[in-house]
This record gives sequence, C-alpha cells and structure tokens, in this order.
Amino acid sequence: MSELTRREFVAGLSLASLVPAAAQAAAGTQPEGPASERLFTDEQLDLLATPLSIHLERAVRSRDTSRLGWITAQMDMERLAIYDSYLQWVAVLQTFIVQESGEERHDDALRQMGEHSFREFVLAYRGLTLRDHVDAVARRLRAAGSTFRVEDLPDRVRFRLDPWGGVVRQWRAPAAWQATAPRQRVGDEYVYQNFGAYSAPTRLAVLGRGRPLTQGRDNLPCFFATEILFLEILAIELLGYPIAVITLPRDAEDVAYLDVYKDLSNIPAEAYSRVGTAKPASGLPAWPASAPFTAEELAVMGMPPSIRVARAAEKGDWAQLQAIVETMDDELVRAKDSLGILINGLLTWIARNLGETQAERALVRTAEVVMAPYVDAVRGLRIKEAIEMWAMVWRSHGSTFNIEEHDDVFIFRGRPLGACGRMWATRYQPRIERISESRIRYPTFGSYNEPMCCHLMREPRGITYGKTAYPIYSTHCHMLHEIYAIDQIGYPLWVELHPLHDRDGETVHIHYKDPAKWPAEAYRRVGRSKPAVLPSRT
Repeated sequence: MSELTRREFVAGLSLASLVPAAAQAAAGTQPEGPASERLFTDEQLDLLATPLSIHLERAVRSRDTSRLGWITAQMDMERLAIYDSYLQWVAVLQTFIVQESGEERHDDALRQMGEHSFREFVLAYRGLTLRDHVDAVARRLRAAGSTFRVEDLPDRVRFRLDPWGGVVRQWRAPAAWQATAPRQRVGDEYVYQNFGAYSAPTRLAVLGRGRPLTQGRDNLPCFFATEILFLEILAIELLGYPIAVITLPRDAEDVAYLDVYKDLSNIPAEAYSRVGTAKPASGLPAWPASAPFTAEELAVMGMPPSIRVARAAEKGDWAQLQAIVETMDDELVRAKDSLGILINGLLTWIARNLGETQAERALVRTAEVVMAPYVDAVRGLRIKEAIEMWAMVWRSHGSTFNIEEHDDVFIFRGRPLGACGRMWATRYQPRIERISESRIRYPTFGSYNEPMCCHLMREPRGITYGKTAYPIYSTHCHMLHEIYAIDQIGYPLWVELHPLHDRDGETVHIHYKDPAKWPAEAYRRVGRSKPAVLPSRT
C-alpha cells in the first residue's frame, strides 16, 4: 500500500480511533517486544494465514507426514465453515422475500439475481470432456457437504446423494450423533450435520406452487430452486443442456440423484419441459474424447479430500497427495463463491425493491439464524483459540491475508480479505493463482461494476458506519460481526474496515485481546454503547 493510499485509508475509515497508537506505528512491520509477551510467533501467524494446499504441498515436497493430522483436521473444518452459513443465508433471504412480497416476486428476484450470480460458474462447464464435467460436478458436491456414490451406467454417470449437501441437510432433522460431533465418519465417507431449518424455530420458506423453479413440484423447500436454476434452467439456456438432470427427493429422508448423460441427445425431453423449456431438435454438442473412469476413480469420487489425504499418506502415495494439492483450492471455493454473489444480488434486490430499511431487517434475521452458532462457539474461547478459529474461517473464504500481533490487538490485513473484498474488488484476478511461496489469490468478481452493479447504500446507518455509497454486502459485517455480537456478548467479534477509497486495496480486521479495551468509538459508530463491565478472554 502506498503512503498516500495508507493516509486515505486511515482518514476515511478512522483506523486511528480503533487501534492503539503503538500498533498504528508498527502496522505492517514486525511487532516489537519479547516473545514471552506474545501468544504467537511470527512464523505461527504466517502459517495460520497460509492456504492448506501450500501446507500439503510442503509436506509432499519434504516427504514429511508429521503435520498431516493438523492439515486434514483443518480441511474438515474449512469445508463447510462458510458454505453452510451461505446456504442458510440465501434461504433466509428467499424466505424474507416470500414473506414480504410473495412467491411470484421471490421468483423474479431469484431469476434476475441468480442469472448474474451463476452465469460465469455455469459457463465454466462449457467445452469440457465428459470426464472433466463429471469431475467438476463431484467437486461441487464434495464442497457442499454431500454424501454420495457414483455409478457408471450404460447411458449416464449417476450420482446417488444421501444426503445431497446442504440443500437436503437444511431440510433433514438433526441426527442424535450431532450433539457430540460436527460430522460422522461411515467407512470412507462423512455424513455431515443436518439442521431441520424448515421446521421451528427457523421455518425457512417452502414454495407452495408448482412451476419451473420447482420442477413443477408443490411444497418444495425454497433452496432447491437455486439448484434447479443453476444445474438445469440456466445451463439449458447457456449450454443447451442441463449440467446434471435432477431427480428430487420425495421427502427429507429420501435419496436424490444427479444424472450426467453420456450422449446429450438422450436427455429426456421431460427434463426440459418441467423447467419451462423445450429440448433442442438438433445441434446438441458431443463430448470431446476422454478416457473412461476406472472403478477405483469412481469409488473415491465421493470421498472427502481429508480422508483421501490420510489414505494416500498411509500408502506413501506421494503422487496422489500432489494430485490432491492441485485441486484443493478450486474445491475450497467452487460451491460457495456463486452463493456469496447470489447473497449480494438478493440483498441488492431487497434494497432496491423493498427499501434499505427492509434490507437491514433482512440482515437482522440473517444474524439471528446464521451467526448464533458462531457467537456461541466464540463466547467461551480464549483469544488465542479465537484467532486460530478466525484464521480458519478467513482461509475458507478464499482470502489472501497476513496476521499481525501487537500488545493489545491482532490485525488481519488482506488483499482481498474475505468475500467482501473479492466482490468489492475489480476483476483483476480472473482465476486462482499462486502469487508467492506462501500465498494464493482467488478470483475477484467486480460485483459492483457492470453488468451486476450491486447496490451501494444511499442512507447513512449504523450498518454503513454512517456513510453513504457503502457496498451492501459489506453491511453484513457490521450487523453480524459487530452489532449482533455486541447485543449478545457485549463486544464485537472484530471490527472490519473496508477499502472504500480503493476497491483493490487492503481490508483490515481488528481483534482486541481484552474485550474491555475496545474503544467506545467501536460501539458508537454502529449505534451502540459500550457496557460498563465486559468479560475477560485472555
């Protein structure tokens, strides 16, 4: 960051009012003071911010398996840390629109914003071989917490999903084992948590009328509409054929199927008509030539990468471990990026069609549903454990960042840091790229530029720090991480400063080691007052 940009950054976002003077002076330099006063070394902080693909690559290069246990545990935590929250958030916004405006306007909002959000992700399937297409579908399913097996049938490759990722796990009632574990291993598969979110108390919307977004089904949980839009409707419009033909489960406990046809002309006409389109009479492409799948490849396709790493390490199969490295970063963001952009789009639709006050109400509801587990998780953590957890969360966002430790604060700096940064930034990073020995930069989206032009808030509010022209997606940071946390536990989880003056600049997160030391300004700017007594987290 140039000195001019740094001055603009501090002036525009009041960094000086939130961070102790000593930390400001040391910003971007090595923290001072004896190591015994610190909770982490510089090396430990660097490792916390390093993508897991690089950790695994280093282990492969050195033939050192000593850290594989930590790597696989972090992989399991990263997998759904953001995806499940995003899925709930999308469904909360769908539910809000249904309740405030009805199902017809919900369909308009989802169709309009989903087309912008999903288009480039659907087009990424264009021109693939059958083999690469099936592999891409499998990566998306793994990234969504699906438990599935793959069959190579004479006319199709079939995914048998039980359950189908978050789309069904939000529907199914929680299992008994969830009281003591975040996931359950069954053989070489994981079964992930269920949420029962279409029942009390969350009560996500159930779409009650059959139409293309429900495949003609009545009483379909609302999030299914996003999958039908992505895999079938938009794919047919943009590619001429579904990415996969969906067989919906009859109820929450039923199995779902996704079918990828080997000859696209054999896709049933009914797969088109039920989503309101017609099958092309001719002109569907043929798959480019590729090798068939082996039985072993099909057997491991549904296996979570962490289990594949452990199995390969047991066999000393370094080539397989390196092959996993090559796909880890794509799989990290494959399922969640399109949902993050859809959230931005739905918030934009609400603000422009229902008003910014309603958009803020939608964020309040989001906080109540999505943030409660995180606040409960961090409530009893010491600051060292909390920093480790938040590092995992920001890695799982697809962030490029560093962490500094000072006497009173931790500062996370990223370009871009989190989905906010990647959506606010211009499209300077079109694909995943290794940018140094220890960092990867993930795609940026330019969501506030043409053609999507997401909403910039016009009314100054607590969720905009009293500013106008504030990116609407970024307002959730102040609602969920600051306002909601203050109301629940008395202090912010962290304060997030966005680069309003430089879309491709640094985002900064400030974490106080002792909650009592949060300055009153951190409360005032979001319309709250600092409590007289706060708990200790040191």
